[in-house]
Amino acid sequence: MDGLTFRQADRADVLELAELFTKRKSKERVSRMINRFEQEPDGWYVAEQNGKILGCCQAVFPRPKDCWLQWMRIAPKAQGSGIGGAFTDYVDQQVKELGAEVVRLNTLPSNGRVHAMMGGARGYTEWARWTRWSHLPRKPAAQLTRLRAVSHTVDVSRVLHWLGGQVGYRASFEAVTCPHDFRKTVSLDRALLQELLGKRRRGGCVIAERHGQIEAVALYAVRTQELRVLQLVASTTAGGLAAAAGAVREAKPVERVSIQLAGASDELVRAIQRSFTGRNRRKHQFYVFGKHL
Repeated sequence: MDGLTFRQADRADVLELAELFTKRKSKERVSRMINRFEQEPDGWYVAEQNGKILGCCQAVFPRPKDCWLQWMRIAPKAQGSGIGGAFTDYVDQQVKELGAEVVRLNTLPSNGRVHAMMGGARGYTEWARWTRWSHLPRKPAAQLTRLRAVSHTVDVSRVLHWLGGQVGYRASFEAVTCPHDFRKTVSLDRALLQELLGKRRRGGCVIAERHGQIEAVALYAVRTQELRVLQLVASTTAGGLAAAAGAVREAKPVERVSIQLAGASDELVRAIQRSFTGRNRRKHQFYVFGKHL
């Protein structure tokens, strides 16, 4: 890999960066990259060999110490050469110096090349498989909330104490979809939960209980006319359905509805899929790879 160097990207690199995204037409690639760079100019890095950009990545911090690698691309002709792995090592070191303690990357289930590159010597492991259903109907929520006593809570300590004992929560690596940016996942710490429950924006925590004991927790937020269940953790299927429905019924008529979860039992996943059926429903799955630096 003679002549291979890494550096921070700047505005002059935009046209070359756009050419790495080969699945779109050239004009569309350039337009999207210009918009992206103008909206979020920080955290861009490039891999360069003999003056030609062969890779790019953006490192963003949706929460302090919590880094997310996105827009990672390696030029098709350079894939399999080891450049991607070396570039990832470089970016890891950069974000560690910026204070990152956790770093994550999501990928589609079919992207075997990324899975192989991030594992092994890179130290990344598959942390969680996320499933998201979008454009869900609201109608089932009214019936499902009758399965359990459902209410909103602002008791952060009670929620965190209950979550700490749940297998599904640990299987998700204690992660939640970021309420500020639905494209990312972040660690669910006390500060984030307090912020979500603090009523400064539309969102909150719905709990489902039986005999005074929590059976499920659904965290949700509203952003750009979409109400999303950010994470659903449940000890029983009935509780999970009720908590999800309690969040869904908060959606206004103009808002889309989606549910996203990781670490849930297969039974709950199937129950969500059966209960919220509809012509326009869409299903999307992705993996989150991560490691502690």
